[in-house]
Amino acid sequence: MSEFNEKSVSEIDVSTNADFTIFTMSLIWLAVIFLVPVLMDYGGVPEKISSYIYLFFSKVCHQQDERSFHLLDHKLGVCSRCTLIYAGFFLGTALYPLKYSLSNSNTPALWILITAVIILFADVALDSAGISANTFSSRSVTGFIIGFVLPLYLIPGFVKFFSEVFTFLRNKVST
Repeated sequence: MSEFNEKSVSEIDVSTNADFTIFTMSLIWLAVIFLVPVLMDYGGVPEKISSYIYLFFSKVCHQQDERSFHLLDHKLGVCSRCTLIYAGFFLGTALYPLKYSLSNSNTPALWILITAVIILFADVALDSAGISANTFSSRSVTGFIIGFVLPLYLIPGFVKFFSEVFTFLRNKVST
């Protein structure tokens, strides 16, 4: 019975650590996005640092000024869609433990993820095809939707991965 309790506690610790790591990294990522215009506004060395952060984010986002939120008259580190993907991801990660156990390794029905992807794809495709121009709001909303849905699939995946690694390592040590 003691071994079962140790296993349960250890797996819960792995799950909690996986969720906490995802939560912390998404918070830091989101904070840096909002920090960029603050540093830019400050001038001097912080402005130089801000330029490097903009360069870093340019690898994951187009950063078009007219498609970006602004703070202190400077655009955020990424466009509105990307900002709300990351904000949605952060909020989804923060709210995940309210709906699911942190040791949960089961994902919700795949149709939820597929629906979010279709909505995002439709917004991009209709604009690209010239059928219907997307708007600042549509880009923001579709970004938030996909960002909010992703943790429902990624957290259980990380939990399952780290639980299996933990089990493998525990079995190697005990043999």
